[in-house]
Amino acid sequence: MTKKVTLADVAARAGVAVSTASKALRDSPQVSGSTRIRVLKAASALSFPLQSERRNIQATAPRRSVGLVTSDLNGQFSMPILIGAENYFGVESIPVFLCNAGRDPSLEQRHIDNLLAYGVKGLLMVGWRTDPRPPLRNCPVPVVYANQASQETDDCSVITDNVKVGHLLVSHLLDGGCQHIVVIAGDPAFRSSVDRLKGGLAELEARHLEPAAVIRYGAWDEETGRRTMQDLLDRKVTFDGVACGNDEIARGCLDILHDRDVTVPDRVSVVGVDNRAVIVDNSRPTLTSVDLDLRQMGTRAASLLSDMLEGGSHHGIEKVGGTLVQRASTRMPL
Repeated sequence: MTKKVTLADVAARAGVAVSTASKALRDSPQVSGSTRIRVLKAASALSFPLQSERRNIQATAPRRSVGLVTSDLNGQFSMPILIGAENYFGVESIPVFLCNAGRDPSLEQRHIDNLLAYGVKGLLMVGWRTDPRPPLRNCPVPVVYANQASQETDDCSVITDNVKVGHLLVSHLLDGGCQHIVVIAGDPAFRSSVDRLKGGLAELEARHLEPAAVIRYGAWDEETGRRTMQDLLDRKVTFDGVACGNDEIARGCLDILHDRDVTVPDRVSVVGVDNRAVIVDNSRPTLTSVDLDLRQMGTRAASLLSDMLEGGSHHGIEKVGGTLVQRASTRMPL
């Protein structure tokens, strides 16, 4: 028989006293924001139903409390979005209940049911990939989708403009004097990969150019970059710029160029996407990358939801374009 999860179990997992856990779940001002988040994470991980707390929470729920539901709490994309959203909600004094569904639709629905039972007035759904997701059906509160648009076009969604990201990659290389561009796309199962490729090719076409080599798809990893770069060099393909679908692919390319004594950026410039500090700062040389402005996405999604809580109406998809961050792997624009 499965042991019933108690408030004491939640408190033990969060490393706080039972009284502190209870206050955190009731959104008491006596508990700091970081402690409240830790307790909410513990409750989510243990699937704690909070049956004894629900009535009190509903009775005392602030007028504009919201639920943040992510599919990938530890993911490189979800966390900046959550930080941007929570910073906005904090400034607006809007209490936030955070839940991690772990890419499990059934767990996501259970979290949503619990949040609505607690009395939240709105939901911010943060996806782990950019492909459109099924909408929440018959939801009684306003919903905003971030990083992953709803399949219902009338819903409110904030996502990355990956076509623009593709334009940024290629235009930066061309503006730096490159004339023969190789585009290495990521996993074709991801909409972001397809859209970045589309944007890159459109930029080349607008300048009356063609890619220097066959467009390639591969996994989102360094091995894809290494394997592709080895093949390009072995086949003696003429190229002076490489636009990569993400930073990991780009670093794999840089490793092979370094091993083959091809100087970067004098002979070949390389640019990636995501602007992940652990990769861009440790590449040889440091990697130019497009930052997806995920915190800005979170802030914008939170501001839209906040306005909807006050009766505002927002529909359709809003896109965040990204910002190119110049480093040593590419030449400055001419």
